[in-house]
Amino acid sequence: MLQLAWGLCLVALLGWDSAVLAAEFRRPAAVFPLPLLSAGALSVYLLAMPGFLRAGVFVTVAAWAALAVWGAVRLRREALRQLTESSGLMLFLGGAALLWIVLFCLQPMFFQWDEFTAWGLAPKMVVQNGCFYAARPGNLKASFTYPATSVVTVLFEPFARWSEWACMAALDTLAMACLAAASALPGDRRTAGVAVFACGFVLPYFFADTPAGSYAGQYANAMADLPLFMLFGGCLCLYFALGGKGRAYWLTALPLMLLTLTKDICFAYGLIAVFIIGLDLWLAGDKGPRKGFLPALGRALPLAVAVVLAFVSWGRYTAAVTPLQDTAAAVGSEGLSYGAVLLGGVRQLLGIGREEKFAALLSLMFRAFFTRKVCLLGSGAAAVACLTLTAAAAWFSAEKGPARRRVVVVHLGLAFCFAALYLFHLILYNYNFAESEALALKGYDRYLTPYYQAWMLALLALLGQNARSRRGAGALCAVGAAVLGIFAWRGVPAAGFWSDASTRYTVRQDVQAKAAALNPALTVDDKVLVISQGDDATRWYYYRYELTGTVADGFSGSYTEAGDTALREKGDFMNLVAADSTSLYPCDNTVCTPEALIAYMQEIGCEYLLLDRSDGYLAQAFSPYFAGGLQESMPATLYRFVGEQAAVPFVPAAQESGVAQ
Repeated sequence: MLQLAWGLCLVALLGWDSAVLAAEFRRPAAVFPLPLLSAGALSVYLLAMPGFLRAGVFVTVAAWAALAVWGAVRLRREALRQLTESSGLMLFLGGAALLWIVLFCLQPMFFQWDEFTAWGLAPKMVVQNGCFYAARPGNLKASFTYPATSVVTVLFEPFARWSEWACMAALDTLAMACLAAASALPGDRRTAGVAVFACGFVLPYFFADTPAGSYAGQYANAMADLPLFMLFGGCLCLYFALGGKGRAYWLTALPLMLLTLTKDICFAYGLIAVFIIGLDLWLAGDKGPRKGFLPALGRALPLAVAVVLAFVSWGRYTAAVTPLQDTAAAVGSEGLSYGAVLLGGVRQLLGIGREEKFAALLSLMFRAFFTRKVCLLGSGAAAVACLTLTAAAAWFSAEKGPARRRVVVVHLGLAFCFAALYLFHLILYNYNFAESEALALKGYDRYLTPYYQAWMLALLALLGQNARSRRGAGALCAVGAAVLGIFAWRGVPAAGFWSDASTRYTVRQDVQAKAAALNPALTVDDKVLVISQGDDATRWYYYRYELTGTVADGFSGSYTEAGDTALREKGDFMNLVAADSTSLYPCDNTVCTPEALIAYMQEIGCEYLLLDRSDGYLAQAFSPYFAGGLQESMPATLYRFVGEQAAVPFVPAAQESGVAQ
């Protein structure tokens, strides 16, 4: 309950501060939740790098509270008017509060693998440890994820008590702030603002292909996909609402920097947003293309510098606090630099030294644009057609002159950047994926749909801003009815953040209960090898998230004699099988003898072995090496490794029922 109260208080504080800033700067109140939240997250980020993360939270909340008190004393009447008259701000407050209450009541849990390897594990470590995961040993390498989602989460979870549902609610609050910026329309046009906000809210479902009857986790997960889409689109919408003139324009730099810190690909997204802003300032400005170039460059260039500084700062920080091999920027198994990958990809695109794999991927990516479903209407080609119709409606609604030029410039600029991003993903498939995964275009829709969503959100914001006449209002109503109608017809999921999906957590809760019983025997510095016979890596990833100790990587292949590593390969989880029964389990079998397992424990300096699930092979072949022996079916047990010279190398340290004596 304390966590819910804190979250709602911060949402209310952001709402009041936005009204205060609107009264001071004479801008729509709905534009301010996004830069305020971005500024708070960046403050935490900057203070966390020298080791003062919790102080960063205190400084941020204290600054928000001071602004609220100052506004209550100096601008109370005007701020109250801004608060009650801004439909976008009220939608932000109502939407964020509703999501906090619903998620608190249902308390959903993480369920996607990537949440246990990075996107859920990272904010958990930051909240519990009070510092970035890069500065403290654990189950997450510094290069594995970026910090934006973690710093936003810790603002709403400052008490070192981790709640998965609150992490989801914090990221949803950021999403609502971005939608508020999209609905920040000049003048008193509440209906238009509500329409833009509502369409923006369903875009994660509109640009998706959720199988019938399955759970849709668009607003109930810790993945970076939703913040990526919302921040990319929100930056453009914030710029549209603030305009290219005045002091308030520079507030756009705040969400741009937070966007850059969201994901590795977001450096490109940040530069794309700056490119679109600069293009708009140049070609859609009042001065014309000839006289407007230098002024546009002068206003866009500092935004680009902000993006570069954010990107470089995280790389410098991780390089300073972690080993070089954990932070080196490399792509694929060959360890190529990003520059070498880009140069090699461009050469192959031009036909210079084109490899067979690249040629096959080029053909697959071309066909995928017309065949792979990325939205409720079908393929990428259908999505671009839908976007073009929305741009046409925005152009039709706009007045002649700069407003119409802006629609054309933004739409064509985003189309050009999408083509470049599409080719960039082709290059990544060639260099960063195994051949089987690359030729299957693994993650194709997940990598591209955030761009489609942000593109649509930007066009909806332009359509809303241009819907001043009866003609414009009609165009907005038509587009809104189409988006919401198609969603109601074909896109409403069977379950989502609004429904209880506890049946999906059976395995999760089993591992969670076992880990809770074993964790008192571990510290964060302890290294644990997890063995769960028959696992397909699901339980291994769950333990990696739940255990206090650091889960050690296993190996694959064959390792039967100490020191003979010719047939041993690097891996993560493993099932142990006998040399003559390699088909015992369908996933990542590891041929291993007891002597080889002991040698491996000694080699990697592992202090503990967690036997989650045993089987007949372990009970028969490994029992003499474990104090008390092993059984085919036994409780999860944590064993301390006392050394290869001991008569019995593994002695019990804890079981499901508690710490062993």
